[in-house]
Amino acid sequence: MVPAGKIVGVVGVVVVAGLVLATEPATYAQTPSPAAAPTFTKDVLPILQRSCQTCHRPGTHAPMSLMTYKDARPWVRSITQKVTRREMPPWHIDRSIGEYLEDPSLSDREIALIKAWADGGAPEGRAADAPPARSFASSAEWTYGEPDLIVRMAKGFTIPAEGPDFIPEEDVDPGLTEDRYVKWVQIIPDATRAVHHSHVYVDMPDDTDLNGLPLRMGSNVGNSMDLIEYGAGNDADIFPDGTAKILKKGSMFRFESHYHPYGEVVHDRQRVGIKFYPKGVVPKVLVTSHRIRTGVGNDWVLNRERIEDLLLRAGHKLSIDEPSMPTGALVEENPLHAAAFLSIPPNTVARHERFWPLPKPALIVSFQPHMHFRGSRMTLEAIHPDGRREVLTDATHYEQTWQVTYKYKTPHLFPAGTILHTTSWHDNTATNKHNPDPTAWVGWGSRTMDEMGHGWTDVAFLTDEQYREELATRKAQRRTSTTDASRPQR
Repeated sequence: MVPAGKIVGVVGVVVVAGLVLATEPATYAQTPSPAAAPTFTKDVLPILQRSCQTCHRPGTHAPMSLMTYKDARPWVRSITQKVTRREMPPWHIDRSIGEYLEDPSLSDREIALIKAWADGGAPEGRAADAPPARSFASSAEWTYGEPDLIVRMAKGFTIPAEGPDFIPEEDVDPGLTEDRYVKWVQIIPDATRAVHHSHVYVDMPDDTDLNGLPLRMGSNVGNSMDLIEYGAGNDADIFPDGTAKILKKGSMFRFESHYHPYGEVVHDRQRVGIKFYPKGVVPKVLVTSHRIRTGVGNDWVLNRERIEDLLLRAGHKLSIDEPSMPTGALVEENPLHAAAFLSIPPNTVARHERFWPLPKPALIVSFQPHMHFRGSRMTLEAIHPDGRREVLTDATHYEQTWQVTYKYKTPHLFPAGTILHTTSWHDNTATNKHNPDPTAWVGWGSRTMDEMGHGWTDVAFLTDEQYREELATRKAQRRTSTTDASRPQR
């Protein structure tokens, strides 16, 4: 129904504790009177407008439009099945944990209302009860307005009608003559049906001053930074006021796309659009994307030759009979994540995990689980320095066809030393309806029939002073909220 990570035209913002929180989008849903059966115009249409029509409208990849009663009526049975099973809208997490921006999920009451409407014969209702129709920009237009910079693939790639997946790259010079801070960024492909997902990486010059840049942690390798990922449910990133990604002068853009042939020859020349902060405005903190890869366990024991090579290349000094991985190596040397192994035996539900200690205080801005056909669940947990464990997000019914980014309404604040712990489950059994072959052993790989276990996490690292200031602000807000709640109502 709706790409949960990015929703056109529903984002409002208010500033709290130096961060941006979203206001709730307006809805015209009304509580039906006990004597009145639900109708489309009065009760169901407002729900579809808020949570479904962003995708289910003409000109999109959705299989049907849900703009009008005439559009929706033939699909009543399917709509009811999808919403009661919580397969639609695509919001695949435990709703009882945390609060998120741009949450399109339906409440239990809304699901019951849609079912009651269907069970009652799906009546249309009075035209006068309908809310005003929503208007949408074309899917080939920019979500948040006109960008300041548009960079397009120079040649692009032709995707054949048949054949294996492939992941080509193309470098493009964006012409950056000075450092600029990114407020929002968006990818628009030409061949959306053939794009499984796509990245735009920023490769900085070798002589770039990296002082203050939160690179070489998580999945950022060398002088490269992940600018944005495109996938179903995730095509645009807008950063809270006071936070940004940075583009350093002289940097090159590297388009890396995962293409999946689907029966038609198509050509894709993607473009990325960027809106900058005004010149002279310097955001308080920088955001970088980090990929926490789950694996089979002790990399030092299971994959030692590869790990030693990575550590030596990173400048670590190792004894020839080193008994264990050097303390702190996982924090400082992010390519260790790339050495992770997956092992998913036939007819098995396999569990893998990864631990990443935060090297600095940080705000955790968002989380996006990424697996393939056999991926069924992924969790992100914070293990506090005092040992407390806190589940931040639990994607209980992951669907690989949707690359949903779950953006926290209030970014989580953690001190240095907090461990981010991701756990992934892969269902390689016949009960998994997406599984192409439950008799096959499956490991790491870029093809959709292979597997991954990425926990993509947007992080804004803080200085110690920034952490103390943010912590004090949040404590003061909690005291104010507690005081207000205790005051007698007049």
